[in-house]
Amino acid sequence: MPYEESLPEPIKLALEKLIHIPTYGERSASRLLYNLLKLPMEKRLEIVQALQSVVERIRPCKECGLYTDQEICKICSDPKRSKKFICVVEESQDAFAIEKLERYSGVYHVLGGRIAPLEGISPKDLNIDSLMERIERYRPKEVIIATNPNLEGEATANYLAKLIKKQFPTTKITRISHGLQFGSLIELADELSLEKSIENRKVL
Repeated sequence: MPYEESLPEPIKLALEKLIHIPTYGERSASRLLYNLLKLPMEKRLEIVQALQSVVERIRPCKECGLYTDQEICKICSDPKRSKKFICVVEESQDAFAIEKLERYSGVYHVLGGRIAPLEGISPKDLNIDSLMERIERYRPKEVIIATNPNLEGEATANYLAKLIKKQFPTTKITRISHGLQFGSLIELADELSLEKSIENRKVL
C-alpha cells in the first residue's frame, strides 16, 4: 500500500496544511503533529483552542506592524514609550525578543520580512513606506536598524540606511552589532548576546 494511502485522512490533511507554514517541511510538520497526538486529549484541545484564538484575534498593529490583539499595540499606545527612538525589525518575534531585555524604551517598526531577491522579496514588499511616514511624523533622534545579522539582513539594513539618509539627513541611524554571530537570528539569540548587540550598536 502506498504511503499516502496508509495515512488516516485527518493526518494527511493536517500535514498538507502544516507545510504551508514558512520553514516547515514534511519532517518538521510530521514531528509537530505526531508529538501533538502523544498528548492527552485535554492538552490537545487546549493547544488547538489557543491557536484558534491567535488566528481569530491577532493582527498587525496599525501603527508599527507588531502583532497585537488591539488596533494599536500596547507599546505604541504606552505614553511612557518614546517615539524619538524607532527600532526597525524584520518580524514581530524580533521585537518581542528585544522587549525581554527590558532595556529599550522606544517604539518599534516591523518590516514584515527582509529584502531577498532570490526569493522574490523586494523593498516594495516590505513596510518601508509606513516607516518613512513615521520618521516624517515623529522626527526621531535615532533609528535603530535591528535586522538579522545575515546577508539578507545586512542588505536590508544598508538599503534602509541609504534611504533614510537621503530623505532625513540629520537623523541618526545605528545598526545592532557586536554580540550576535553573523548568520544568526535575533529571535533565537541569548539575552546577553542580544543585549550587547543593542548596547554596542554602531552609527551607519
